[in-house]
Amino acid sequence: MNKVVHISLAVAVAFVFGIAGGYLGSLLNGSDDVRVNSEGIIVEEHSYIEESMLIDAIDRVAPSVVSVLALQEVPLVPFYDPSHDRKYILGYEPQEVSGGTGFIVTADGLIMTNKHVVENEEAQYVVVFHDGTQYDVEVVSKDPFDDVAVLRIVTDEEEKFPTVEFGDSDDLQIGQKVFAIGNALAMYGHSVTSGIISAKEREVSAYNEVGDDYENLFGLLQTDAAINFGNSGGPLVDLNGNVVGMSVATAEFGESIGFVIPVNDLKPTIKNIEEHGEILRPILGVRFVMLTPSQAEDLELSVTHGAIVISGEFSSEPAVIEGGSADKAGIREMDVILEVDGKELSLENPLHKVIRNYNPGDTVEMKILRGDKEILLDVELQGVGDL
Repeated sequence: MNKVVHISLAVAVAFVFGIAGGYLGSLLNGSDDVRVNSEGIIVEEHSYIEESMLIDAIDRVAPSVVSVLALQEVPLVPFYDPSHDRKYILGYEPQEVSGGTGFIVTADGLIMTNKHVVENEEAQYVVVFHDGTQYDVEVVSKDPFDDVAVLRIVTDEEEKFPTVEFGDSDDLQIGQKVFAIGNALAMYGHSVTSGIISAKEREVSAYNEVGDDYENLFGLLQTDAAINFGNSGGPLVDLNGNVVGMSVATAEFGESIGFVIPVNDLKPTIKNIEEHGEILRPILGVRFVMLTPSQAEDLELSVTHGAIVISGEFSSEPAVIEGGSADKAGIREMDVILEVDGKELSLENPLHKVIRNYNPGDTVEMKILRGDKEILLDVELQGVGDL
């Protein structure tokens, strides 16, 4: 009896909303297309729209995503000769030793991925497309600071590869829907996970699971879209199908905490490759902390924003690197860098993000607060090899 009553009530509700829902829906959602599921329960139209957008976005970006595999020659099972009590190696064969993800950014086959995905100097790297097509790749350049590398597809044919479209990571909102594509666990290529932007401007100390190298990463996006081992170097994508970041790390303890390099931090990399054939990064040569209003108040500063130049706890962490760009320009410890070429520095626009848009050899004008006076200094930015 209860079952019959439940069904009757569901039908009644469906009938009533079938008459009035079109008008009510047009008022609330701007549409008279109201859907009812198999149990007679109304489902909001926007959920179908979002699902459709996600499917379309995946279809657009998936052809440009590749699994990056590291292959290394390993000996075949040795042959044992009992008459001479010796083992003989009969040959070698390539074997997959690690894997990650990448995405194509130019039609001639440039691929972006994480630096730690291609750190094995003895390995040969190949990429596998979603349809199973495989190509050899070469490592073009590795970023000296960020966990970013650029690969190029090696082919004798003149081919035009599908490319991703870049979005604007500065426009991302907390709670915005995103999804990640990657070679999950280095086994399940083109796995898709969805979630939201959980936070922005995160700073983490990350290490490679196959090594002991730690790296400090700044200005990262945080997402609850699952990022597994093997997703490294894969794209984070919005519902319009635009890449808004590159997966780089996941929390060792805790669930649904992944970190992503914002795509706006990747755009200068492509420009470097196109103009110079390698990734060039300018070095200012200072250790700094972006000021918060409370820190500025504690230090009794007349400003509440900027990058304060400050040394670390150890002698190996000087505020200003001797012989570096800042040192030559006259920047001192406890100076507060307020602006670079008229761009105000803040927590949302930190010093490292502004500097990375320049090239070694560029000269920038910096507004400095020193004590209670503001001064202007011209700083010529150096490259990695200049120190």
